Amino acid sequence: MWSRCEESASRWAAAEVRLRFWPGYSWRRAGLGTRIFVAIALVILAGASTLLLVALVTAPVVFRGHLEDAGVSAESALASQIDEGFTLALVTSISAAVLAASLVAVVVAAVIARRISRPVAVAADSAGRLADGDYGVRMAMPGVGPELDELAAAVNTLAQRLETAEQHRMRLLSDLGHELRTPLAALEATVEAIVDGILPADPETLTTLTDQTGRLTRLTRDLQAVSRSDERAFRLELLRVDLADLARTAVAAHQARYRSADVTLTATARGDETRAGPAHESVYGWADPDRVTEILDQLLDNALRHCAGGDTVTVTCHPRADTVSLVVADTGTGFKPSVAEGLFARFHRGPDPLRGPAGTGVGLTIARALAEAQHGHLGAASPGPGRGAAFTLTLPAAP
Repeated sequence: MWSRCEESASRWAAAEVRLRFWPGYSWRRAGLGTRIFVAIALVILAGASTLLLVALVTAPVVFRGHLEDAGVSAESALASQIDEGFTLALVTSISAAVLAASLVAVVVAAVIARRISRPVAVAADSAGRLADGDYGVRMAMPGVGPELDELAAAVNTLAQRLETAEQHRMRLLSDLGHELRTPLAALEATVEAIVDGILPADPETLTTLTDQTGRLTRLTRDLQAVSRSDERAFRLELLRVDLADLARTAVAAHQARYRSADVTLTATARGDETRAGPAHESVYGWADPDRVTEILDQLLDNALRHCAGGDTVTVTCHPRADTVSLVVADTGTGFKPSVAEGLFARFHRGPDPLRGPAGTGVGLTIARALAEAQHGHLGAASPGPGRGAAFTLTLPAAP
Protein backbone atom coordinates (compact mmCIF):
# COMPACT_ATOMS: atom_id res chain seq x y z
CA MET A 1 0.00 0.00 0.00
CA TRP A 2 2.78 2.38 0.94
CA SER A 3 4.60 1.40 -2.24
CA ARG A 4 1.58 2.52 -4.31
CA CYS A 5 1.61 5.94 -2.63
CA GLU A 6 5.35 6.33 -3.13
CA GLU A 7 4.96 5.34 -6.79
CA SER A 8 2.21 7.94 -7.32
CA ALA A 9 4.28 10.65 -5.63
CA SER A 10 7.29 9.86 -7.81
CA ARG A 11 5.12 10.05 -10.92
CA TRP A 12 3.81 13.53 -9.95
CA ALA A 13 7.36 14.70 -9.22
CA ALA A 14 8.57 13.46 -12.58
CA ALA A 15 5.68 15.16 -14.35
CA GLU A 16 6.50 18.44 -12.58
CA VAL A 17 10.15 18.16 -13.60
CA ARG A 18 9.18 17.52 -17.22
CA LEU A 19 6.80 20.51 -17.14
CA ARG A 20 9.38 22.86 -15.65
CA PHE A 21 12.03 21.89 -18.17
CA TRP A 22 9.68 21.58 -21.15
CA PRO A 23 11.10 23.49 -24.18
CA GLY A 24 9.52 26.93 -24.39
CA TYR A 25 7.82 26.67 -20.97
CA SER A 26 8.12 29.76 -18.77
CA TRP A 27 6.19 30.05 -15.54
CA ARG A 28 6.81 33.80 -15.52
CA ARG A 29 4.81 34.16 -18.72
CA ALA A 30 1.76 32.50 -17.18
CA GLY A 31 -1.17 34.84 -16.66
CA LEU A 32 -2.88 35.59 -13.38
CA GLY A 33 -5.80 33.32 -14.25
CA THR A 34 -3.45 30.44 -15.01
CA ARG A 35 -1.55 30.99 -11.78
CA ILE A 36 -4.74 31.07 -9.72
CA PHE A 37 -6.04 27.94 -11.47
CA VAL A 38 -2.78 26.06 -10.91
CA ALA A 39 -2.68 27.17 -7.28
CA ILE A 40 -6.22 25.94 -6.66
CA ALA A 41 -5.47 22.71 -8.55
CA LEU A 42 -2.45 22.10 -6.34
CA VAL A 43 -4.60 22.64 -3.27
CA ILE A 44 -7.12 20.14 -4.63
CA LEU A 45 -4.34 17.64 -5.40
CA ALA A 46 -2.80 18.05 -1.97
CA GLY A 47 -6.18 17.60 -0.26
CA ALA A 48 -7.11 14.57 -2.35
CA SER A 49 -3.74 12.92 -1.79
CA THR A 50 -3.94 13.54 1.93
CA LEU A 51 -7.47 12.13 2.08
CA LEU A 52 -6.50 9.00 0.16
CA LEU A 53 -3.33 8.45 2.19
CA VAL A 54 -5.00 8.91 5.57
CA ALA A 55 -7.90 6.65 4.57
CA LEU A 56 -5.59 3.88 3.34
CA VAL A 57 -3.51 4.03 6.49
CA THR A 58 -6.21 4.29 9.14
CA ALA A 59 -9.21 2.42 7.67
CA PRO A 60 -7.58 -1.08 7.50
CA VAL A 61 -6.29 -0.78 11.06
CA VAL A 62 -9.70 0.21 12.39
CA PHE A 63 -11.40 -2.50 10.31
CA ARG A 64 -9.06 -5.24 11.59
CA GLY A 65 -9.80 -4.14 15.13
CA HIS A 66 -13.50 -4.60 14.50
CA LEU A 67 -12.85 -8.09 13.03
CA GLU A 68 -10.91 -9.13 16.08
CA ASP A 69 -13.69 -7.82 18.33
CA ALA A 70 -16.09 -9.98 16.27
CA GLY A 71 -13.94 -13.08 16.90
CA VAL A 72 -12.35 -13.32 13.44
CA SER A 73 -8.69 -14.24 13.76
CA ALA A 74 -6.26 -12.08 11.80
CA GLU A 75 -4.37 -15.24 10.64
CA SER A 76 -7.44 -16.97 9.19
CA ALA A 77 -8.15 -17.19 5.46
CA LEU A 78 -11.53 -15.50 6.02
CA ALA A 79 -9.89 -12.47 7.59
CA SER A 80 -7.47 -12.20 4.67
CA GLN A 81 -10.30 -12.28 2.13
CA ILE A 82 -12.39 -9.79 4.10
CA ASP A 83 -9.40 -7.46 4.44
CA GLU A 84 -8.63 -7.68 0.73
CA GLY A 85 -12.24 -6.99 -0.20
CA PHE A 86 -12.47 -4.08 2.20
CA THR A 87 -9.26 -2.53 0.86
CA LEU A 88 -10.46 -2.89 -2.74
CA ALA A 89 -13.83 -1.35 -1.93
CA LEU A 90 -12.21 1.44 0.04
CA VAL A 91 -9.71 2.34 -2.68
CA THR A 92 -12.36 2.13 -5.41
CA SER A 93 -14.92 4.26 -3.60
CA ILE A 94 -12.46 6.87 -2.37
CA SER A 95 -10.79 7.11 -5.78
CA ALA A 96 -14.15 7.59 -7.50
CA ALA A 97 -15.20 10.17 -4.92
CA VAL A 98 -11.88 12.03 -5.14
CA LEU A 99 -12.01 12.00 -8.94
CA ALA A 100 -15.57 13.36 -9.04
CA ALA A 101 -14.83 15.98 -6.41
CA SER A 102 -11.64 16.98 -8.21
CA LEU A 103 -13.45 17.42 -11.53
CA VAL A 104 -16.10 19.61 -9.90
CA ALA A 105 -13.43 21.56 -8.01
CA VAL A 106 -11.39 22.10 -11.18
CA VAL A 107 -14.42 23.51 -13.00
CA VAL A 108 -15.17 25.82 -10.07
CA ALA A 109 -11.49 26.82 -9.89
CA ALA A 110 -11.49 27.69 -13.58
CA VAL A 111 -14.57 29.88 -13.17
CA ILE A 112 -13.13 31.62 -10.09
CA ALA A 113 -9.74 32.16 -11.74
CA ARG A 114 -11.37 33.69 -14.80
CA ARG A 115 -13.69 35.85 -12.68
CA ILE A 116 -10.80 37.22 -10.64
CA SER A 117 -8.23 37.60 -13.42
CA ARG A 118 -10.54 39.29 -15.94
CA PRO A 119 -10.84 42.63 -14.06
CA VAL A 120 -7.06 42.70 -13.62
CA ALA A 121 -6.60 42.12 -17.35
CA VAL A 122 -9.14 44.87 -18.10
CA ALA A 123 -7.28 47.22 -15.72
CA ALA A 124 -3.98 46.44 -17.45
CA ASP A 125 -5.56 47.08 -20.86
CA SER A 126 -7.09 50.34 -19.60
CA ALA A 127 -3.72 51.47 -18.24
CA GLY A 128 -2.11 50.69 -21.58
CA ARG A 129 -4.75 52.71 -23.43
CA LEU A 130 -4.19 55.59 -21.02
CA ALA A 131 -0.47 55.40 -21.73
CA ASP A 132 -1.29 55.61 -25.45
CA GLY A 133 -3.32 58.79 -24.90
CA ASP A 134 -6.86 57.37 -24.86
CA TYR A 135 -8.10 59.29 -21.80
CA GLY A 136 -11.75 58.47 -22.42
CA VAL A 137 -11.37 54.86 -21.26
CA ARG A 138 -13.38 53.82 -18.19
CA MET A 139 -13.69 50.54 -16.29
CA ALA A 140 -16.93 49.00 -15.11
CA MET A 141 -17.08 47.91 -11.48
CA PRO A 142 -16.22 44.16 -11.44
CA GLY A 143 -18.35 43.44 -8.38
CA VAL A 144 -16.17 40.55 -7.18
CA GLY A 145 -14.73 42.20 -4.09
CA PRO A 146 -13.82 45.59 -2.62
CA GLU A 147 -10.17 45.32 -3.67
CA LEU A 148 -10.93 44.95 -7.39
CA ASP A 149 -13.65 47.60 -7.14
CA GLU A 150 -11.08 49.97 -5.61
CA LEU A 151 -8.67 49.11 -8.45
CA ALA A 152 -11.33 49.96 -11.05
CA ALA A 153 -12.21 53.18 -9.22
CA ALA A 154 -8.53 54.16 -9.07
CA VAL A 155 -8.12 53.55 -12.82
CA ASN A 156 -11.24 55.61 -13.56
CA THR A 157 -10.03 58.44 -11.30
CA LEU A 158 -6.65 58.41 -13.01
CA ALA A 159 -8.32 58.51 -16.43
CA GLN A 160 -10.56 61.40 -15.38
CA ARG A 161 -7.64 63.43 -14.04
CA LEU A 162 -5.51 62.74 -17.11
CA GLU A 163 -8.41 63.76 -19.35
CA THR A 164 -8.89 66.97 -17.37
CA ALA A 165 -5.15 67.69 -17.43
CA GLU A 166 -5.06 67.16 -21.18
CA GLN A 167 -7.99 69.53 -21.66
CA HIS A 168 -6.25 72.12 -19.48
CA ARG A 169 -3.03 71.66 -21.44
CA MET A 170 -4.76 72.17 -24.78
CA ARG A 171 -6.60 75.22 -23.48
CA LEU A 172 -3.37 76.56 -21.98
CA LEU A 173 -1.54 76.24 -25.29
CA SER A 174 -4.42 77.89 -27.12
CA ASP A 175 -4.64 80.75 -24.62
CA LEU A 176 -0.89 81.17 -24.55
CA GLY A 177 -0.76 81.39 -28.34
CA HIS A 178 -3.49 84.00 -28.26
CA GLU A 179 -1.73 86.00 -25.54
CA LEU A 180 1.56 85.98 -27.44
CA ARG A 181 0.07 86.67 -30.86
CA THR A 182 -1.20 90.19 -30.12
CA PRO A 183 1.98 91.80 -28.69
CA LEU A 184 4.23 89.98 -31.16
CA ALA A 185 2.09 91.15 -34.10
CA ALA A 186 2.19 94.73 -32.76
CA LEU A 187 5.97 94.57 -32.32
CA GLU A 188 6.46 93.13 -35.79
CA ALA A 189 4.21 95.73 -37.44
CA THR A 190 5.88 98.62 -35.59
CA VAL A 191 9.39 97.44 -36.39
CA GLU A 192 8.51 96.92 -40.08
CA ALA A 193 6.99 100.39 -40.20
CA ILE A 194 10.15 101.90 -38.73
CA VAL A 195 12.35 99.95 -41.19
CA ASP A 196 10.18 101.03 -44.14
CA GLY A 197 10.26 104.65 -42.98
CA ILE A 198 6.51 104.79 -42.38
CA LEU A 199 6.96 105.50 -38.67
CA PRO A 200 9.74 107.63 -37.26
CA ALA A 201 11.87 106.26 -34.44
CA ASP A 202 10.60 108.95 -32.10
CA PRO A 203 9.76 108.63 -28.36
CA GLU A 204 6.11 107.87 -29.10
CA THR A 205 6.97 104.91 -31.34
CA LEU A 206 9.56 103.65 -28.88
CA THR A 207 6.95 103.89 -26.13
CA THR A 208 4.68 101.63 -28.17
CA LEU A 209 7.48 99.08 -28.46
CA THR A 210 8.18 99.35 -24.75
CA ASP A 211 4.53 98.78 -23.90
CA GLN A 212 4.38 95.61 -25.99
CA THR A 213 7.64 94.24 -24.58
CA GLY A 214 6.32 95.04 -21.10
CA ARG A 215 3.21 93.05 -21.87
CA LEU A 216 5.36 90.08 -22.89
CA THR A 217 7.39 90.50 -19.71
CA ARG A 218 4.24 90.47 -17.57
CA LEU A 219 3.00 87.38 -19.38
CA THR A 220 6.31 85.61 -18.74
CA ARG A 221 6.20 86.59 -15.08
CA ASP A 222 2.62 85.33 -14.77
CA LEU A 223 3.55 82.03 -16.41
CA GLN A 224 6.38 81.59 -13.91
CA ALA A 225 3.98 82.34 -11.06
CA VAL A 226 1.47 79.80 -12.38
CA SER A 227 4.24 77.21 -12.62
CA ARG A 228 5.21 77.84 -9.00
CA SER A 229 1.57 77.62 -7.95
CA ASP A 230 1.15 74.27 -9.71
CA GLU A 231 4.26 72.93 -7.97
CA ARG A 232 3.31 74.57 -4.66
CA ALA A 233 6.83 76.02 -4.70
CA PHE A 234 6.09 78.91 -2.36
CA ARG A 235 8.25 80.04 0.49
CA LEU A 236 5.92 80.34 3.44
CA GLU A 237 6.38 81.39 7.04
CA LEU A 238 3.19 80.52 8.89
CA LEU A 239 2.73 82.75 11.93
CA ARG A 240 0.01 83.70 14.38
CA VAL A 241 -1.14 86.94 12.75
CA ASP A 242 -3.99 89.37 13.16
CA LEU A 243 -5.95 88.80 9.95
CA ALA A 244 -8.30 91.69 10.69
CA ASP A 245 -5.29 94.00 10.91
CA LEU A 246 -3.96 92.67 7.59
CA ALA A 247 -7.36 93.39 6.03
CA ARG A 248 -7.35 96.95 7.39
CA THR A 249 -3.81 97.49 6.09
CA ALA A 250 -4.72 96.23 2.63
CA VAL A 251 -7.81 98.48 2.56
CA ALA A 252 -5.72 101.50 3.56
CA ALA A 253 -3.21 100.75 0.79
CA HIS A 254 -5.98 100.72 -1.87
CA GLN A 255 -8.02 103.65 -0.56
CA ALA A 256 -6.48 106.23 -2.89
CA ARG A 257 -7.22 104.19 -6.04
CA TYR A 258 -10.78 103.48 -4.92
CA ARG A 259 -11.40 107.12 -3.98
CA SER A 260 -10.24 108.31 -7.41
CA ALA A 261 -12.61 105.80 -9.03
CA ASP A 262 -15.53 106.95 -6.80
CA VAL A 263 -15.85 103.45 -5.29
CA THR A 264 -16.35 103.10 -1.55
CA LEU A 265 -13.95 100.72 0.22
CA THR A 266 -14.45 99.74 3.88
CA ALA A 267 -13.18 97.11 6.34
CA THR A 268 -15.09 95.61 9.28
CA ALA A 269 -14.50 92.84 11.83
CA ARG A 270 -17.28 90.62 13.17
CA GLY A 271 -17.29 88.50 16.29
CA ASP A 272 -19.91 86.16 14.82
CA GLU A 273 -22.39 85.93 11.98
CA THR A 274 -24.91 88.30 13.56
CA ARG A 275 -22.96 90.75 15.71
CA ALA A 276 -20.83 93.42 14.03
CA GLY A 277 -17.65 94.17 15.96
CA PRO A 278 -15.56 97.32 16.10
CA ALA A 279 -13.21 98.09 13.25
CA HIS A 280 -10.18 97.67 15.53
CA GLU A 281 -11.15 94.14 16.68
CA SER A 282 -8.34 91.56 16.39
CA VAL A 283 -8.94 88.18 14.76
CA TYR A 284 -6.01 85.78 14.80
CA GLY A 285 -5.16 83.00 12.37
CA TRP A 286 -2.23 80.89 11.17
CA ALA A 287 -0.93 82.35 7.91
CA ASP A 288 1.94 83.97 6.09
CA PRO A 289 1.20 87.72 6.36
CA ASP A 290 2.96 88.57 3.09
CA ARG A 291 1.04 85.90 1.16
CA VAL A 292 -2.28 86.95 2.70
CA THR A 293 -1.53 90.53 1.64
CA GLU A 294 -0.84 89.31 -1.92
CA ILE A 295 -4.19 87.54 -2.00
CA LEU A 296 -6.06 90.57 -0.65
CA ASP A 297 -4.29 92.86 -3.13
CA GLN A 298 -5.40 90.60 -5.99
CA LEU A 299 -8.98 90.44 -4.73
CA LEU A 300 -9.21 94.20 -4.17
CA ASP A 301 -7.70 94.92 -7.58
CA ASN A 302 -10.15 92.49 -9.18
CA ALA A 303 -13.10 94.05 -7.34
CA LEU A 304 -12.14 97.58 -8.42
CA ARG A 305 -11.93 96.59 -12.09
CA HIS A 306 -15.49 95.24 -11.93
CA CYS A 307 -17.08 98.16 -10.05
CA ALA A 308 -18.48 101.40 -11.45
CA GLY A 309 -18.68 104.78 -9.74
CA GLY A 310 -20.91 104.66 -6.69
CA ASP A 311 -20.38 100.94 -6.04
CA THR A 312 -19.15 99.61 -2.71
CA VAL A 313 -16.49 97.05 -1.75
CA THR A 314 -16.41 95.70 1.80
CA VAL A 315 -13.73 93.54 3.43
CA THR A 316 -15.16 91.60 6.36
CA CYS A 317 -13.46 89.25 8.82
CA HIS A 318 -15.53 86.32 10.15
CA PRO A 319 -13.92 84.41 13.06
CA ARG A 320 -15.28 80.94 13.73
CA ALA A 321 -14.30 78.02 15.94
CA ASP A 322 -11.55 76.55 13.74
CA THR A 323 -11.28 78.98 10.82
CA VAL A 324 -11.21 82.65 9.95
CA SER A 325 -12.80 83.94 6.75
CA LEU A 326 -11.86 87.15 4.97
CA VAL A 327 -14.66 88.13 2.60
CA VAL A 328 -14.18 90.72 -0.16
CA ALA A 329 -17.72 91.60 -1.31
CA ASP A 330 -18.62 94.13 -3.99
CA THR A 331 -21.73 95.49 -5.67
CA GLY A 332 -20.19 95.34 -9.15
CA THR A 333 -20.83 93.34 -12.30
CA GLY A 334 -21.05 89.91 -10.67
CA PHE A 335 -21.16 86.70 -12.67
CA LYS A 336 -23.29 83.61 -13.28
CA PRO A 337 -23.16 81.20 -10.30
CA SER A 338 -22.31 78.32 -12.63
CA VAL A 339 -18.95 79.87 -13.61
CA ALA A 340 -17.75 80.54 -10.05
CA GLU A 341 -15.27 77.66 -9.99
CA GLY A 342 -14.01 78.42 -13.49
CA LEU A 343 -12.81 81.86 -12.39
CA PHE A 344 -9.80 80.17 -10.76
CA ALA A 345 -8.74 78.28 -13.89
CA ARG A 346 -5.56 79.36 -15.61
CA PHE A 347 -6.03 82.08 -18.24
CA HIS A 348 -9.76 82.19 -17.58
CA ARG A 349 -11.27 85.64 -17.84
CA GLY A 350 -14.49 86.52 -16.10
CA PRO A 351 -16.85 89.32 -17.12
CA ASP A 352 -15.27 92.22 -18.97
CA PRO A 353 -13.89 94.74 -16.48
CA LEU A 354 -15.53 98.14 -16.21
CA ARG A 355 -12.18 99.89 -15.80
CA GLY A 356 -8.63 99.06 -16.79
CA PRO A 357 -7.39 96.40 -19.23
CA ALA A 358 -8.22 92.76 -18.76
CA GLY A 359 -5.51 90.78 -17.02
CA THR A 360 -3.82 87.60 -18.22
CA GLY A 361 -6.26 85.45 -16.28
CA VAL A 362 -3.84 83.96 -13.76
CA GLY A 363 -4.27 86.27 -10.76
CA LEU A 364 -7.06 84.29 -9.12
CA THR A 365 -5.30 81.03 -9.99
CA ILE A 366 -2.22 82.14 -8.06
CA ALA A 367 -4.34 83.54 -5.21
CA ARG A 368 -6.09 80.18 -4.73
CA ALA A 369 -2.77 78.31 -4.84
CA LEU A 370 -1.40 80.65 -2.15
CA ALA A 371 -4.49 80.03 0.00
CA GLU A 372 -4.21 76.25 -0.32
CA ALA A 373 -0.48 76.38 0.45
CA GLN A 374 -1.47 77.91 3.81
CA HIS A 375 -3.97 75.08 4.46
CA GLY A 376 -6.83 77.37 3.49
CA HIS A 377 -9.22 77.89 0.61
CA LEU A 378 -10.34 80.65 -1.73
CA GLY A 379 -13.84 80.56 -3.21
CA ALA A 380 -16.19 82.84 -5.11
CA ALA A 381 -19.94 83.38 -5.18
CA SER A 382 -22.40 85.71 -6.90
CA PRO A 383 -26.20 85.96 -7.10
CA GLY A 384 -25.91 86.67 -10.80
CA PRO A 385 -24.71 89.23 -13.38
CA GLY A 386 -25.07 92.82 -12.18
CA ARG A 387 -25.67 91.76 -8.57
CA GLY A 388 -22.15 91.86 -7.17
CA ALA A 389 -19.75 89.14 -6.09
CA ALA A 390 -18.02 87.87 -2.96
CA PHE A 391 -14.62 86.18 -2.69
CA THR A 392 -13.98 84.29 0.56
CA LEU A 393 -10.50 83.46 1.85
CA THR A 394 -10.64 80.85 4.62
CA LEU A 395 -7.60 80.20 6.84
CA PRO A 396 -6.98 78.18 10.04
CA ALA A 397 -7.84 80.06 13.20
CA ALA A 398 -5.30 80.66 15.97
CA PRO A 399 -6.11 81.10 19.67
